[in-house]
This record gives sequence, structure tokens and C-alpha cells, in this order.
Amino acid sequence: MEIARFATPNGTESTRCEACLWRCVLHHNTTGRCNMRTAGPEGIVMHNHGMISGATVGPVEDHRLWHFFPDTVVLSVGSWGYAFPVDQERGGYGAIPTDPAKQRILEPERVASFALNQLCRGVVWSFSEPAVSAEYVLDVLRASRASSRYTAITTTGYLTMEVLNSFGPYLDGISFDLRGFGDTAYQRLAGVPHWQDILEIAARARRYWNIHIEITTRMHHGVNDDPKELRSLVNWIRKTLGEQTPWHVLPGDAGTGAAAAVFRARRLGHAGGLQFIYGSELNQPTQCPRCHNTLITRNKGVVRMVGLEGGACNNCGFEPYLRTSIFKAKPLARAAESGEADKAAS
Repeated sequence: MEIARFATPNGTESTRCEACLWRCVLHHNTTGRCNMRTAGPEGIVMHNHGMISGATVGPVEDHRLWHFFPDTVVLSVGSWGYAFPVDQERGGYGAIPTDPAKQRILEPERVASFALNQLCRGVVWSFSEPAVSAEYVLDVLRASRASSRYTAITTTGYLTMEVLNSFGPYLDGISFDLRGFGDTAYQRLAGVPHWQDILEIAARARRYWNIHIEITTRMHHGVNDDPKELRSLVNWIRKTLGEQTPWHVLPGDAGTGAAAAVFRARRLGHAGGLQFIYGSELNQPTQCPRCHNTLITRNKGVVRMVGLEGGACNNCGFEPYLRTSIFKAKPLARAAESGEADKAAS
């Protein structure tokens, strides 16, 4: 039995979970919205701790991380549990199997050593929401970084600032599932209020921890394709994360409505100043936004960096933002906070 570290006593009768943005206040023997964390006499018990729902070896591009260590192989692992009610209703990895044979335990050090033995350059948390397994994810990130693997997570962003700040020193990349930019869209596609809080998580990850971020939005006709909201989304990406932040725009439904919504979103993204926008088509290259020279090719699952020299376009010298090293420079926001702290201490 593992007791949650991301929790705060809330008087004598309850404990507040600090893993995801629900921040459930749990009385004894009650379970949080994730269905994975239950309050007990000693604190919050995590039912999914150390469990893996899946583990695969494959290209990092499978996680919609296309400017992040291109042409490398990763170990993808995940556990059980979602933060969004809509995801829980869809099934997938939302519930721990009742069959004990499927309740597989994998120690964090084993994750890192397996990645190393399989010649994986990095480890990516996938399949489930990392906030729901925050303590285990943190241990996996630490072990992976100790073995010089790069690290990334796929997330809806519904984690607390406390969890993000614990991940920060060990986390290189985030594949961010941004489902829209309005109350109605998030209510229908996620089932959560206060969706704006996840924007603060993304901003902190980029500005303070210098974590590489790529955004994925799946378009649903009549739900999250309002032009005004899409312009606001594009403007937020450009101003908060940077104009070179890749935006992956995919159809969320079958049919011509979703395809048309994708087309409109990509057009608005280009008009709004985003330099790298990708759809669901096969074999999409990365092109220099200045001279249109091909920088990275993608052909039938094979990725090659062909138009880069010293990290810059070999035709015009433009420097695209690509993360290719686990050694992160301290960003300006973090340096400023450190400076203020140093002044206060002196």
C-alpha cells in the first residue's frame, strides 16, 4: 500500500489530494474523481501505484512530438486512470483490470534499465493521465534521467502546479492535449470546469522549466471549431509558448465536418503567425518558414534531418526551435526568479 505524497491534511476528518486540478477533498474511505486514490487513516492510498497498463518501443513521433529529438526511439509506458470524466466514460485505461494477471507492477528503475537495454534514447509517459499517477511518474522521470534518457509526458494538462514543479527538473518534453478554447468545448470534450487553469500549467512549463511543448487539438465540428475561439487559441500559443511551437490539428470525428474544421483551423493558425502546423496526412515534412527548404523528412515512418546544419537551415540559416539535448538552459523567467531570491537572501 502506497501513500500519496501529493496530499495535504484538511483538518482531522479529511485529506485534500494535490495531484490533479480537481483537488478532491476526501473523507475516510472515499475515492477521488479519478477512481484511483482513496482516503484512509494514514493518508490517501494510491490503487494504481507502480502499475503499468502498457509498454511499447517505437518512434518518438508517435506521440506528436515532431520537433523533439527527431528520429529517435523511445520506451512508452503508462498506468491506469484519467482526470477527465469524458475519458473515463470512454474506457481505455480508465479502470484497473480485475484480473490479477493484468495488474502488472514495474519498478521505476526497471523502466529506466529496460529503456537503456533496448537502446531507447528516451522514456515517454503515455496511455493514461500522468497527474493520476503523479508519484510513480516522478520516480520514473528521476530514474530515467539518472540513466541519461530524455523524458516526456503526454497530458491533458490537468495537473497541479505542485506536480509540475516536482516534474520540472527531470522533464524535457510535453505532448499537450488542448481540446479547445472555450467553456462549452471543454465541458463537452473533457467534462471539466476551470479549463483555463491548464493554460497556466503550460505557461509555467515553458517559461520557468524550459520544457519543450507541442500542442495537439482534435477538431470536432460544431464543438471546438468556432473561429473566434480558434483565433484566441492560436494567439495564446504564439504569445505564451512561441510562434515556433508545433500545433498538430487532427480530426476528432469521421466525416467531412471534422475535415473542414481541420482545414479552417490550420488556415487560421497560419494567418495567426504559427510557423509549424501539422495535420493527419502521412509523410508531412518540416519546412523552413523563411525559405521553405525541407528540414526534416517523414516518409513511411522513417524520419530524417536533411536540411539542417548546426541546428540551422542549411539554405538560409534560419534556426528552428528543436529540442535535441537533455541539458536545458535556464529560461529568463526562472533566471529572474532566482535573481530575486538571491537578492532577498542577501
